[in-house]
Amino acid sequence: MKKIFFITIIIIVFGCSNESSKNQSQNLISLFVITEDLELGNNRVVLSVLDEQGQTITENLRFSLKKLGSNKITKIEEINTSFWPPKRNVFVTYINFQETGYWEFIVNRDKETAKAAVNVLENSSTLSIGDTVEPIITPSINDFEISKITTDIDADKNLYQYSLHDALKQKKPILLSFSTPGLCVTGACAPQMEELKKISNSNNDLIIIHVEIWKNFDEVMKKGDLSVGVLNDSVQKFNIKTEPWTFLINSKGIVKNRYQGFVESKEIKLDLSKSDFN
Repeated sequence: MKKIFFITIIIIVFGCSNESSKNQSQNLISLFVITEDLELGNNRVVLSVLDEQGQTITENLRFSLKKLGSNKITKIEEINTSFWPPKRNVFVTYINFQETGYWEFIVNRDKETAKAAVNVLENSSTLSIGDTVEPIITPSINDFEISKITTDIDADKNLYQYSLHDALKQKKPILLSFSTPGLCVTGACAPQMEELKKISNSNNDLIIIHVEIWKNFDEVMKKGDLSVGVLNDSVQKFNIKTEPWTFLINSKGIVKNRYQGFVESKEIKLDLSKSDFN
């Protein structure tokens, strides 16, 4: 079975311009849906809007959503801007999908329109909000030297103090993050590690666990070939197919939020502070 799979497939539908009409402005914006794992229920969705030069646009945009085949368009009222590495801004919103199938995100700026279609499945391929986390053993410094369990060149030992199995016994909130800083395809893994370290330095009541994607990352690096990689057991168990993936788990072992791709530390801290977290 091939193991080269950390490639996000994004379906982009560009708005069309009518060159035959001088009264109709050209469409010069494009819309990307960065979050690809979408399921029934509440989902954190990350969107990006670019101009014709490929630069991020954040001003004077209106977002909406519709089910393909339906005429009903719903305006997206609550949407926030967030940083995305290396130097972009994205939009983060929460959508509660009530039906499976293809949905269309729409963005408008003046007379310009761009659209992007996504497929909403009945169930996620990985952990969902509300799931109880299985007590899996993940690599920790109790069993390995830190250089053997992470590709982070500036590793923070606090992120490897606990195996997930032991962390769940502590009855504390857990931040579980899967990424591979030294072999990252998306380019977001190393920046994500820095965000985890910020939280680690400011929150002693939260257990943070980083799990490296590849068990044999030394071999992968030496050969320069991801196809020889062996996935860590928890990566296989939780069916992690892109990187990074981060899960916020409460003291009862229940997933309260999940973040596909990069997430800023301030967003995680905000989620931790919500009254319904536990």
